[in-house]
Amino acid sequence: MSLSSDPVFSSALPTHGQLRGRLTQAGLRATRQRLVILESLLVLPGHPTAEQVHRRVAAQSPTISLGTVYKALDSFVAAGLTRRVASAEGSSRRYDADCSEHHHLFCTATQEIIDYCDPQLDQLIREFFAERGLQNFQPHSFSLHITGVKNQG
Repeated sequence: MSLSSDPVFSSALPTHGQLRGRLTQAGLRATRQRLVILESLLVLPGHPTAEQVHRRVAAQSPTISLGTVYKALDSFVAAGLTRRVASAEGSSRRYDADCSEHHHLFCTATQEIIDYCDPQLDQLIREFFAERGLQNFQPHSFSLHITGVKNQG
């Protein structure tokens, strides 16, 4: 079991070559705008909103609009470079650069989204659905979104 509120990629700033490679491998053109948006998504802590990504991007490239950031993030989601994570209210879209299998704990007091990994829980979920079966549906992946309050201390 592990808890984390920081993305996997925050330890080192990715090079433009690495970013370009990720975009190309995902089938996306490596435009200057996409490069700076992807870099911002990877280095911002936690699960940023498009607005947070835009604020960081605008400091480097003031002409990039919020709409462009949303379009780029949506294309990253469609290409599998990132995942969309809803807040408890679903009011704002948050993005997760970590596409590995994990779950999310949402603290209603702090609005923080915490990554949660537990292979034993994953196995229980797989067994649960394998035993019951889903008519005409084959699950490929899953992610729990659990809402609560983080204990302070």
